[in-house]
Amino acid sequence: MHAYERIAQTLAAEIDQGVWRPGELLPTLAELEKRFNASRITVRGAIDHLAKQGLVFTGWAASRRGTIVRHRGRTPIVANLAIRPNRPESSSDAFIEAAERTGRKPSKRFERKIEVPPPGIADRLGVDRDTPVVVRVLTQLLDEEPWSIETGYYPLDLAREVGLDNPADIPGGTVRALAQAGYQEIAHVDEVTDEPADADEAYHLAIPIGSPLLVVVRVAATAERVTRVMRYLRLGGRTRLLWEQGAQEGLDVIAAVGRQVRENEVTA
Repeated sequence: MHAYERIAQTLAAEIDQGVWRPGELLPTLAELEKRFNASRITVRGAIDHLAKQGLVFTGWAASRRGTIVRHRGRTPIVANLAIRPNRPESSSDAFIEAAERTGRKPSKRFERKIEVPPPGIADRLGVDRDTPVVVRVLTQLLDEEPWSIETGYYPLDLAREVGLDNPADIPGGTVRALAQAGYQEIAHVDEVTDEPADADEAYHLAIPIGSPLLVVVRVAATAERVTRVMRYLRLGGRTRLLWEQGAQEGLDVIAAVGRQVRENEVTA
């Protein structure tokens, strides 16, 4: 076993034992060098090893940038939360609502661009491949931990009419903005695949390049046209993707049984 592996093994055991809890910073590189009597290269190798195991990421906590312990297990997300027919008008946007369901604190980083989309997106939108579209990108965080990237592609004429070319996040989400402007979506097609993270995705999600990602591509339409193409990137091995459909009374019954199943698993 290499020196960096021994250090990583020790820190991983401490994370498992709760010495370092999710959201907490590990000691600085200098502190780890002193503790393990190791070089900076060796300590960095240990941290990289922990990151590849999905135990830590690099980010900001307590006003300091450093190595932060990731939350463990899978976070449940209802994939069709934003488009369910009985969604209350008073509910917040889908990401905030999903975070509230899991008891975690949501935050976002938003970016709006106008650019030519990838060919596969242009084809799904029904626009020429050299035609610019409005691109709205949300990097979504739970408890300040990068969790997903949501990228929406909108035909330029539709986006300008509805106001989706606005360089700011839209309270309530774009689905409601489209509906309020007379573009009520009546159909959605979701494709679920997996792929390795490229350099840009790895940077924004604070994961190693090549880490597994769960990818959902959603095409939405009215009776007349495609309104948007959404691309959701979520951490592989960290997400439990759910679809909910049907009357709320039945969903409540299913949820109650599910809670009982989880309680039985804990006590078994």
